[in-house]
Amino acid sequence: MAEADVVIAWYHGQIPESVKPAFARPTKFINLPNPDNWGQALEGFNFGSPAASIAAKYAPGTTILRVAYLGFSASCQGLAQVLTSGDGGKVDAILAVDGLHVGYLNKQRSQGPNPASMAPWFQFAVRAGLNDRLFVDTHSSVVPPGYASTTETANYLWDKLTNASPAATDPPVPDLSIPPTSITTSVNGPTRTVQYPAPQWQPHKRRGGLVILGCDDLDPTGTTDHVYQGKYVLPLVLTQFLAARWNAMDPHDLGASLYTG
Repeated sequence: MAEADVVIAWYHGQIPESVKPAFARPTKFINLPNPDNWGQALEGFNFGSPAASIAAKYAPGTTILRVAYLGFSASCQGLAQVLTSGDGGKVDAILAVDGLHVGYLNKQRSQGPNPASMAPWFQFAVRAGLNDRLFVDTHSSVVPPGYASTTETANYLWDKLTNASPAATDPPVPDLSIPPTSITTSVNGPTRTVQYPAPQWQPHKRRGGLVILGCDDLDPTGTTDHVYQGKYVLPLVLTQFLAARWNAMDPHDLGASLYTG
């Protein structure tokens, strides 16, 4: 059996080939097929230990050291299921890219995100805030109809964890620059190209291993801003936070966060 760290994602928000050289230690990368129903993203795997059963199918012969799950947009529903599974207390890193949505309490926007739906995310955020885990949550400024936006859920986590403290970074965040680029789409309107000279970062928020990275929108519909998150913010998060963490920490050190399933 070969030891390795494991990164698990779905093809909706898959792990790009370009980020793999950034991981200096042995690492297996698994992109799962998209489910027919995102409410059953882990269907077919052992809910008591999904990472072990996923690795048994897609990376046989692997002894898992650390495990990270990546979600983008709809596939963040898979992350929510991971956090309520038997792996919830074992996962080293959760990376949620512009997809952490929940319903409103009593279906009322004025009452904010439903605390029961946010509970698994918040519990993981607490451990990340203590630097025991890594939780990177990114968001655009898209406002969806009828349920909490990624901005609202990110603000919920930060405010609840820090008693609504102003944006601050402790420790500082790494370089998060992205070269100028453009996004072209015809979704939610006529074909248009939106220029992104740089990420439209809001003030960064970080406490230990909890990192919240928000962006303002340049597209009035928010569509290209959401695409920008998947194409450019997602690989940045993988290299600047997950690879940096795993490269710096010996997985055999008992002080490091390990997968012990």
